[in-house]
Amino acid sequence: MTQSPRQELLAIQKKLWKWNRDMIKRSVLVKEPGFDRYEAAYRNAVKDFKRVSSQDEMIDDVMKSDIIYVGDYHTCNQSQRSFLRILKATVKRTKKFAVGLELLHKRHQKVLDDYLSGREKEEGFLKKIKLKEHWVFDLWENFKPLFDFCRYHKIPIYAIDAAKDGSNVRKRDQATAKLIGEIISSDPDRRLFVFIGDLHIAPKHLPADVDRELSIRDLARNSLILYQNSESIYWDLARQEVEDYVEIVKLKDGNYCRMHTPPVVAQRSYLNWLEHEEGEIDYSDAKSSFIELVDRICDFLKLDVGAAKDEVEVFTSGDLTFLQRLKEKGDFSGKEIAMIKKQILASESYYISKAKIAYLANLSINHAAEEASHFIKNVCSGPESPRELIDAFYANVLHEALGFFGSKLINSRRKCYHEKDFASLLSYFKTIRVPPYRLLECETAHLVIEYLKLEKKGRHLTQAEGLCSRMDLFLSITHALGYMLGDRLYYALIAQQIKKKDVRKLFLDPWRGSGVPVDVYMALRKKLAAVKIPNRM
Repeated sequence: MTQSPRQELLAIQKKLWKWNRDMIKRSVLVKEPGFDRYEAAYRNAVKDFKRVSSQDEMIDDVMKSDIIYVGDYHTCNQSQRSFLRILKATVKRTKKFAVGLELLHKRHQKVLDDYLSGREKEEGFLKKIKLKEHWVFDLWENFKPLFDFCRYHKIPIYAIDAAKDGSNVRKRDQATAKLIGEIISSDPDRRLFVFIGDLHIAPKHLPADVDRELSIRDLARNSLILYQNSESIYWDLARQEVEDYVEIVKLKDGNYCRMHTPPVVAQRSYLNWLEHEEGEIDYSDAKSSFIELVDRICDFLKLDVGAAKDEVEVFTSGDLTFLQRLKEKGDFSGKEIAMIKKQILASESYYISKAKIAYLANLSINHAAEEASHFIKNVCSGPESPRELIDAFYANVLHEALGFFGSKLINSRRKCYHEKDFASLLSYFKTIRVPPYRLLECETAHLVIEYLKLEKKGRHLTQAEGLCSRMDLFLSITHALGYMLGDRLYYALIAQQIKKKDVRKLFLDPWRGSGVPVDVYMALRKKLAAVKIPNRM
């Protein structure tokens, strides 16, 4: 029996999940006594769910609770982003809450207070808390937005890691529970969010210890647990073919599980950290990961890039010697080198076809898969030739669409802005004085909305001066439109509203000839117009 595209993708994903799981198990050299039982208690708590829920229902229950335990997968930045979205939804209803972070030890509470109040600069704060010495995961950039949010809204943050160095998980739970009891006793009218590693929030772990501490203090509190990304729930949703559409489920005990990241992506974030402790990837590792993504996308779409895989060079932000390589090749003008440098400074990943070089601005799977898709497209249809301005505009939109589509094959939960998001962003910009560093974002939102009005009338660009007056604006707008199109293309394939052979043709078609990119784009846009995009937090 022939598998559907989604069945193929799920089979690949499950195979990778098992492989990653085995790698993670092998990486643990010494396991503390009782850890397997501790982990099993957590997995039992999130083994199944009662029904699909929503953000509104979850936040309603947050507002009825005094203590909200939120699971954190330390190396997965979507984990911290998901928590930030919860805080943003909560602050719309009340600011009477505090945040407890496992990231920091209680001995650093004073310097934390100084940082939040502005008395201590970020550099000094990080130096004094010795984050990497205290915390195995050196991921400040993932957590910084949480601190910025709390500082802006004047939300207290408590450092809740309270155990002695070397303590086992149970001792850590007990020490943290005692501290939480003290925090609630000192500020009883404020609800408390506890952001801590996933395993700690199983009911029999930290929540039970906190209940005991509060009982000693004769304090009664309602609590709620917000789990995340249960593997068993994910595969259950996948069997029902709704894993791309369900973001929150309610468990039988009244708690919730947020499904914001596929298991393989969370696993990969940990393995990336494990393999590259200092945050830099050397050449061989970067290329190996890149080619693995190329192979996965090619296998799915039945495309072949042949020996081109051996020729491509892959560089990361940790190794910018490729600028010297570009100069050595002698094929790039000073203006082109300057543009490449500008993209580096903007932390943009890209594939330079003329040099057969992929540059990855960061180590995210999304970036790497997107550039792998650009590489595949370039090999399959040939390098871009000079085009008239309108054709260049639509060709770039199509390239961006295929890049985003390819990244969705790897991470189906990847999101992008759509029309309503740009409209919301534009409304926000109208209420503030737009800071210089967000001017391009504001211009892009405005012009994307204006362009989409044109499309709704069944028309396309005939003059592109406004949209192409600057290179950064040209790239930003085509990037935004391409992402929207690529997102629709993915969901159309999953819903079998478009066939895999049609997607393969897009990768093989060079779109040559005057007006061809315009025609291809408009035909594809029309074909995908009715595709439904899941609502996401």
